[in-house]
Amino acid sequence: MTTNAAGHIGVSRDFLRRSRQYLADGDLHQAAEKGWGAAAHMIKAVAASEGWEYEHHDQFDMVAQNASQRFRQPSVRQYGNSAHFLHRSFYRHPDFLQRDAISQHIDDVEKMVDALEPFVT
Repeated sequence: MTTNAAGHIGVSRDFLRRSRQYLADGDLHQAAEKGWGAAAHMIKAVAASEGWEYEHHDQFDMVAQNASQRFRQPSVRQYGNSAHFLHRSFYRHPDFLQRDAISQHIDDVEKMVDALEPFVT
């Protein structure tokens, strides 16, 4: 595993832990954004490991799609949609944030991290 990929996995795991803590504390905006960050760093780890470009958020879907196909993990695309939901939630008015939805999407991001981590070398 490259040092860069390992670093991204570490950040991803840390952000997952922090997203759960923010959720427990009732800070839904930060919970959602840390969940997005966990997904983004996992996708960055995959990109670094595979030699794929990922410099901008708009490349998230391309890398996730490529990983889904290469590693035969079709659920990665669904989990990527959950990550986008979390990112969008950061910009929503607090009255429109739903704790249960954010929690479920964080669960999906964790599944994505778990599914992809074994393939990062």
